[in-house]
Amino acid sequence: MNAMRPRIGTALGLIVGLGLGVLLAGGRPQTLQAGGGDRSGESILTTGPIAVRYDEGNKIQVPEDALYYLDYKAGKLKATIPSYRQTVGGTRHLEAFAERDLVADFALDVDNGPKPRFLMTTGQLGTLGAGWAPLFVVETATGKAAVYKVQHLPGVRNQVRIDLLEMRSTDPADDAAAAAGLAPLRR
Repeated sequence: MNAMRPRIGTALGLIVGLGLGVLLAGGRPQTLQAGGGDRSGESILTTGPIAVRYDEGNKIQVPEDALYYLDYKAGKLKATIPSYRQTVGGTRHLEAFAERDLVADFALDVDNGPKPRFLMTTGQLGTLGAGWAPLFVVETATGKAAVYKVQHLPGVRNQVRIDLLEMRSTDPADDAAAAAGLAPLRR
């Protein structure tokens, strides 16, 4: 009889502890979230949603992502919209990449100015975004930030374009000078 009591106490303690653990953890496991970006040397890669389309066959909404590649050395931003397409030669996932000249967009003087340093990420606009996420690119030497949007070319199948939506300075003094119509101070 005495040998049975320690086992009951241990089992009861284990059950109570397990129950408390489940309650404190919220009763469900956390969802797995993967990051959509990577960096290697002087290149950056990221992904982000660009549209939500309706699949008539399956009666569901399907988000479409863009794949962004930023090449420091060339000063180029490249993007494509992966899709699943059957061809005679097999299955294709990547289409041609659209290209944007960041040196021109950020008005960089690569011969006489500092070496450009770019950061890139996608963001969310919530319900105002209607399924697309802006691509944010920051050039740290000049302190400028740009917002880009990738979309399919109207009327052209499987081709995309990269549009510059906005360019701003990250320095509040530059924004105040621009609002007053003055040239911003350069450091």
